[in-house]
Amino acid sequence: MKHQTKAQRQARYLTEFNDAVIALDPSKSGRIDWPTALHFYFTGVPVADAAARYLDNGANEVTA
Repeated sequence: MKHQTKAQRQARYLTEFNDAVIALDPSKSGRIDWPTALHFYFTGVPVADAAARYLDNGANEVTA
């Protein structure tokens, strides 16, 4: 793959994170907490680990 910009790498990570979370828990579709996803990206957590931690920690607990 050609050289990617930071924005492209971030977009790819967030897309893969979204797909991984939905694969593990389809009820999270459209309900991702993006600041949490960005935190995982910026701290270098691999996508699979980030998705598992996201779901284990009960992120995206919506009480509306």
